[in-house]
Amino acid sequence: MTTARHGSGLLTAEPADGWQDYEKAVGPDAARQDAEAFQAGVHRAGWTHIFPPPLFSPSFADELANAARSVMDLLYSIPHRVFGGDVAAWMSFQGIPEEDAALLLRTYSERAVVTAHQFARPDFLLTEEGLGIVEVNVSAPMGGMMTHDPYVRQFRTSGYHRFLRRLGYETTAPDMTAIWGKAFRSLVRQAPVERRPVVFEAIADENDMNTGRRAFEELAGSFGFDCVSGMVQDLDIRDDGVFHQGRHIDVVFTMYTWLETRRFVPPETTIALSDADAAGLVDFVGPPTAALYNSKSNLEILTSPAFSGYFTAAEREFVDVYLPRTFRLTDETLAEALSGQSELVLKPASEYGGRGIVFGPSVSRGEWTQAVTAAASGAGHVCQQLLARPWRCPGVDATGRRRDYHVCLGPLVFGGEYAGTLVRWADTESGNRVINVKQGAEAGGLLTASPARR
Repeated sequence: MTTARHGSGLLTAEPADGWQDYEKAVGPDAARQDAEAFQAGVHRAGWTHIFPPPLFSPSFADELANAARSVMDLLYSIPHRVFGGDVAAWMSFQGIPEEDAALLLRTYSERAVVTAHQFARPDFLLTEEGLGIVEVNVSAPMGGMMTHDPYVRQFRTSGYHRFLRRLGYETTAPDMTAIWGKAFRSLVRQAPVERRPVVFEAIADENDMNTGRRAFEELAGSFGFDCVSGMVQDLDIRDDGVFHQGRHIDVVFTMYTWLETRRFVPPETTIALSDADAAGLVDFVGPPTAALYNSKSNLEILTSPAFSGYFTAAEREFVDVYLPRTFRLTDETLAEALSGQSELVLKPASEYGGRGIVFGPSVSRGEWTQAVTAAASGAGHVCQQLLARPWRCPGVDATGRRRDYHVCLGPLVFGGEYAGTLVRWADTESGNRVINVKQGAEAGGLLTASPARR
């Protein structure tokens, strides 16, 4: 059995062996048809889903959940613990441009902070030494929330699942929908009596096709909300409420990121929504405040010896186990970044989707020097210690061929509660070191397996 850093078992049984036994039991044609039926049932344009899924032990899932909650608690404590509640000082540390800082300060409130804390996903790379946190995502439109439950439900209809049950294994996963709903409902202050409340799924980019839209409508609908979608710029924000095409909107849920806010949304729209929320006219779920927690520069605070005095011995031990050292790229740290090429990854502090990442060992000396020097001339990049030995997970690709994969785990934390994990993996032979769906990774939900109690 493969073990993690603390001795918790990663897999109950290697998926390749389990699938091979299934193929022998039902025949290769039936197994292939089972895989095809799974892919058809969970289909989402632009996504490839993992099947058969890797099966993790409950003890490993517990470790992952505890680590996810712990790092979020540390992250959320930074503004008061380190900066004494001085949000402007925190933004200055992050190197946020003046125009962006003005909008973030204008829309900052204690309610915005509470709202931002409801939806998070730290990302862990699974290595030979155990789990390593490579970034933390804080955002209302959280990747994975439209994937986890549909994936788990479809797996439970598969012949492979029935085969595992006959072998005496129970597979489990959290009810992400229920946990998300609890966090979401906590932000809705009052619902109209005379009609069903309406949640507006706000889009910022008119070219955003958002293949998860139907899933979100079903998700919101399961909690008693009508759901309509549209451009956030088209909202009519008035003194008596927020409206879309004459329809009264009770909740505005942003399906766009801070980067899209900056690019597509007029600042006055964001300010008007924040003011409407403060006045109790609408519940604005997804204020820009979340961007302050999203910045990878926060990981410097957690991992740098210069800030160690702000954390307890137990917290520092946690950081040493799970977080690679991360530091902002500035003129002062440029020499360290240049000399550490073989052990570092260059990342934009506030980007997502794997954009702009440069792995030091994967480029020439000249390419690294050019990338790092250019990044240091502005603000908004970090260097992170490379997690050099990613774990190789055995699996099966869509053709039935057995391969090894590198694995990234994104545990979802909604309202401080572990809600399941987005699993992404990339074929080790692909050379793709960024394990992200937009970079070609396959996706699924984390399932645990254990022998059924007798």
